[in-house]
Amino acid sequence: MTISNYLEDSLLNLVLRNTTFPAIAAVWGSLHTADPGETGTGSPLASSPRFSVAFGVAASATSANNATTSVVCSATGTVTYVGLWDGSSTATANHLWSGALGTSKVVANVGDVVTVAVGALTVSLS
Repeated sequence: MTISNYLEDSLLNLVLRNTTFPAIAAVWGSLHTADPGETGTGSPLASSPRFSVAFGVAASATSANNATTSVVCSATGTVTYVGLWDGSSTATANHLWSGALGTSKVVANVGDVVTVAVGALTVSLS
């Protein structure tokens, strides 16, 4: 996954300038039909809600989701990317990471469920 400019800057300021970084109560995922870019806003699966993603303890600069999560899609398309956010609100949340899926998922019908298996989302700082 690719780290966003927002998170890069926040981490650098935290470590090098002793600034505060707000605690992130939960991480949220978004589905995309192409690379969402640095802001995470590109090519969203139209109108599909964000979904909560829980991550395990990091080791060797890597962490993976440690619980299965699902989202009921309110649009159709082929999902090829996922974005990670510090909130569920599209208006106020900050984009953290994004990355391509190992296997794309076709959402053929409104109401289809996309399920993310344990360990399917991995983020890394290395």
